Amino acid sequence: MRSGPWGMTIGMRIIAALLVSLAGTATVAQTVADQLAACKSEGADLKVRIQACTHALEGAADNEELRVEALLQRGVLYELWGDQEAAIADYSEIITLDASSAIAHFNRGNVRDRLGQQDLAIQDYSEAIRLDPSDPDMFNNRGQVYDSRGEFDLAIADYSEAIRLDTTSSRPYYNRGLSNFSKGEFASAMADFDQALSLQPNDADALVARAATHEELGDKPAALTDYRKALSLAPEHAEAKEALERLGK
Repeated sequence: MRSGPWGMTIGMRIIAALLVSLAGTATVAQTVADQLAACKSEGADLKVRIQACTHALEGAADNEELRVEALLQRGVLYELWGDQEAAIADYSEIITLDASSAIAHFNRGNVRDRLGQQDLAIQDYSEAIRLDPSDPDMFNNRGQVYDSRGEFDLAIADYSEAIRLDTTSSRPYYNRGLSNFSKGEFASAMADFDQALSLQPNDADALVARAATHEELGDKPAALTDYRKALSLAPEHAEAKEALERLGK
C-alpha cells in the first residue's frame, strides 16, 4: 500500500479526514443545541435570546425541523420585543417550510389582529382551525376578530365552539357575553357573565360587564354591587369608577 507524506498510508489519511469531519459535525450539532437551549431560556434577556435563536438558525441551515423550532421561538420573542413585522416574517417562513403548522398560522393571526389586519387574521385563524380543530383558543381568538367587526353571530358561534372544547375557561364565556350584550340579548349575556365569574370570581372586567347588564335589566342594586366589587379588585378600573359616579355610588 502506498504511503502519503510522513509515512501515513492513503487509507489512513482518508479515515483521519473522516474522523475530523465527524468531530466537526458533532461540534456544530452541539453548538446548535446549545444556542437553541439559550433561545428557549425563560427569564433571560430578550435580546440575548433572539440572538441565540438567530445563531441556532444559522447553524441549522440544512435541518428543517430545527429551523422550524428556532423560528417559532424567535417569532414569539419578537412579539414580546415589540417587532411585530419580524414576528410575521418568522411565522411566514415556518409556513413556507411546513404549511401544516397550525401554531404558525395561529400565531401569525394573533399578530395580524394586533396590527389591525383583520381579514388576514381571520384567514390565518381559519387555516389554523382547519389544521387543528381541537384547539379552543383558535376559535376564541377568531371570535374576537368577528366581534370587533360587528359580526356578532359569527363571534358567538366561535365562542360556543371554544366552550364546547373547554368548559373550564372563563374567557370564551366572557367574550360570548359581550357579543350577546352587543346584540341586546341581555338574559343570554347575564348567563354568560355568571358562568365566567363562577370560573374566575375576581375578574374585574367580567364584573363590570355583568353590572352593565344588570343596569340594562333595571336592577340598579345588583349593578352597584358588581361595580363596587370590581373597583375593590381593580382600584383604577375606569369603567367601574365612571359607573359608580354616574349611579351615585
